[in-house]
Amino acid sequence: MKKNLEVSPRKIKIYLTIVITLFLLRHIALFLLCVLENSTTIYYLKSIIFLNHLSIPLMIFAMTYVYLRSENLKFSGSYIIAIITFGIYVFIMETSKVTVQVSYLYGFILGIDQETILFLFSLILLGALLILNVLSLDKPFANKKGIWFIIISILIVMIEDIIILGGIKIFPYSVIGDLIFLVIMNFVLSSFKAHERK
Repeated sequence: MKKNLEVSPRKIKIYLTIVITLFLLRHIALFLLCVLENSTTIYYLKSIIFLNHLSIPLMIFAMTYVYLRSENLKFSGSYIIAIITFGIYVFIMETSKVTVQVSYLYGFILGIDQETILFLFSLILLGALLILNVLSLDKPFANKKGIWFIIISILIVMIEDIIILGGIKIFPYSVIGDLIFLVIMNFVLSSFKAHERK
């Protein structure tokens, strides 16, 4: 967050601040599920726990824009896409009923009855972004190495989602994608710092 505020170009700084905040809120909520003892409070965390399905695609939009290196491409369109995506996410959350399980290892575990729809929504977004990044490899000024990182990372997240949909879970929630894209985002922000030094 600090690096973003210091080095990101103005046109994507606000966008990235919002996306990173979504990541932060989700992991605060995951921590609370482990330590809270009052089951009444955790129902309010429902919409926050699954924010990875929103924040990861939105982060990919920003990273793809940076790695395309296109002066003619306007970033304002990403805000429109973000608003539409957010609206769909809120609709799924508001129409879902929450279920609660208790784990001695992880604390409270939240689930929703429309989890399959949420994962399919996420997979559709990731699939579209995967195609976009594959097509971007042919762009003349694109950072092909960076785009390949994004492509591989998208595939990993999609595989993780499909495995979870199949009923196989290493952790109660998907966390691998969060880690991967936060690492890549750090690379993106570091590239801004390197560009400034030049």
